Amino acid sequence: MRPALIVSILFALLCMSGCGGDMVPAADREVAVAFADVLDLYNERLELTEQAVLLARKHLSPDAPALAQIGRSRTAVADLHASSALLDSPASFERFDVAQRDLTDAFSQLLIACEGIRRLKASPAFRALQSRLASSAGRIAFARERYDEAARRYNAARHRFPFALADMLHPTQDRPAFAAPDGTPVHRHPRTDFDALRGSLRVESQRFRPRA
Repeated sequence: MRPALIVSILFALLCMSGCGGDMVPAADREVAVAFADVLDLYNERLELTEQAVLLARKHLSPDAPALAQIGRSRTAVADLHASSALLDSPASFERFDVAQRDLTDAFSQLLIACEGIRRLKASPAFRALQSRLASSAGRIAFARERYDEAARRYNAARHRFPFALADMLHPTQDRPAFAAPDGTPVHRHPRTDFDALRGSLRVESQRFRPRA
């Protein structure tokens, strides 16, 4: 590195102490706090997963595909041992994001299977679980957006002068952001076979047709 460049960097670092030099560290703290909230909310949802599985097992077959799918998704999430260290590894952060969205999809399939059982669908426990799950999804979506905004502010601060010069001496990396929204687990009503329904109605009408 040329002496002139070294002098420029040192001068910039000195100037930072008097012009908001704590901007990047403060932005990084904001990122850490926002991501900690995301982790806490996902951990709460993992507890809801356990409750959902216990409720579903009382009514679904042990080999039901929805139970198998949510079991695999729960294991994938647990195996990640998610922590703030994910912020330093974009690849690990992406695996975390994908695993959580897969768990959301698995939740959706489990709800669909449960809604196919009239007694379970009408139970207060199932309705309460749906309500808690919707509330959890809303809070998670808000926390993810808050984290993404904090990450964008941090990344922008890193690339502004004079902080970009400091990064040449102590290289850091941008904070990763979530690639796609994590939706709300939703139920989809089973598809009605209208041809079969019309056939059934024709049979019923013939049964009750008055004889000539």
